Amino acid sequence: MKKLIFIQLNEINFDLLKKYSKFKNFKFFNDKFLNNIKITKSEIEYKNLEPWIQWVSANTGLTAEEHKIFRLGDINDSNLEQIYEKIENKGYKVGAICPMNVKNNLKDSVYFIPDPWTKTLKPKKFFQNLIYKSFSEAVNENSKNKLSLKNKIIILNLILYFFDLKSFFKFMSYYFKSLKLKWYRAIIFDFLLHKIHTKFIKKYDVDFSTVFFNAGAHIQHHYLHNSEILKDKLQKNPNWYINEKYDPIFDVYSFYDQILSDYLKTNHSILIATGLTQNPFIEKEYYYRLKDHKNFIKNLNIKFKFIYPRMSRDFLITFDNQIDCLKAAKIFEKINKINKIKLFDFEIRKNSIFVILSFNKKINKDFVMRIDDYKSLYLYNYINFVALKNGKHDQKGYIASFGNFYNFMPSNNSHVKEIFYSIEKYFETK
Repeated sequence: MKKLIFIQLNEINFDLLKKYSKFKNFKFFNDKFLNNIKITKSEIEYKNLEPWIQWVSANTGLTAEEHKIFRLGDINDSNLEQIYEKIENKGYKVGAICPMNVKNNLKDSVYFIPDPWTKTLKPKKFFQNLIYKSFSEAVNENSKNKLSLKNKIIILNLILYFFDLKSFFKFMSYYFKSLKLKWYRAIIFDFLLHKIHTKFIKKYDVDFSTVFFNAGAHIQHHYLHNSEILKDKLQKNPNWYINEKYDPIFDVYSFYDQILSDYLKTNHSILIATGLTQNPFIEKEYYYRLKDHKNFIKNLNIKFKFIYPRMSRDFLITFDNQIDCLKAAKIFEKINKINKIKLFDFEIRKNSIFVILSFNKKINKDFVMRIDDYKSLYLYNYINFVALKNGKHDQKGYIASFGNFYNFMPSNNSHVKEIFYSIEKYFETK
């Protein structure tokens, strides 16, 4: 039995990729991939089509209704058995790089770097923990377009350690492009994950290793309307947002085409899955993220314990007691009511509230958010513009494999949860 690498290409639309491959020089996708794919499906309700829900299904073998994990980071409060500890309990060595919404329950992980949004058990090894902390800051501060000097130094040292000369020059090419074309920041992050992953695979000789790539999903959400394949059929993005001459979708697909070829050189079996896909979103919606979550919540006169920023618009507030939690919920409810628009969606839990900055129209400098009858603030001063929504989730996903894993692939149109059982069966075979 060959060792297995599980590559999670979050939300990549292979239907669109096929159209690019017909006239672009995609070596990996044309030669190895596009004739070797099957379709997966997931939940029916749109509200449940979120990557942090579908990847939990792939990792636990349960539907959303069965695992009941509906928010990023909520896996921490669950004792569900995941594929990682399942394989470890069979006696195999397991490693993982940023798997989405995964709790680190491994007894002796060779390497396990959590995703930047899930506050699970931190890596025990100093160097891996340094990587995790650096990535968490980089991702969560991305909308502010700045990194601390300390984090810049750490990332520079990671690059010097993990990149060979050829990869370093490629990285520098991406870096200079990112100064003008900001979608290359996401590509750079995935490139760094890839180099860490491939080095750890070789160094630690693990039996089962996973890596989660999110640049493609991020770029599709932000720039799908600029696709060379689609832009004549869709409402164009405004020039202040992105010049129509650019195609970030092609850029990220080309990047994946280059790095995936590296995994074929490992002589491992390979499984690739997308979890979901995206379709073009026609309406114009604005996404915003709070600049400083703590400062903003203090201005609402909310007494809190901790605040945990999640992806994009979401954040979790925890409290010392249920009384403070309910008081905070009433404040959010009053803000929505007094402003006569829904600025926030929120969900009350036990001593915590999950909050989404859900307002999706343009926020100008003179936008006044009333807190109560006596206090208001200019919301513009507390937010960063994230993106115009270009891509929406679709329950359709894809899987593909190379090597011995092909015989264990789920059947076509299976629920994404079947990935769990396919991996389990693969490691039952000696």
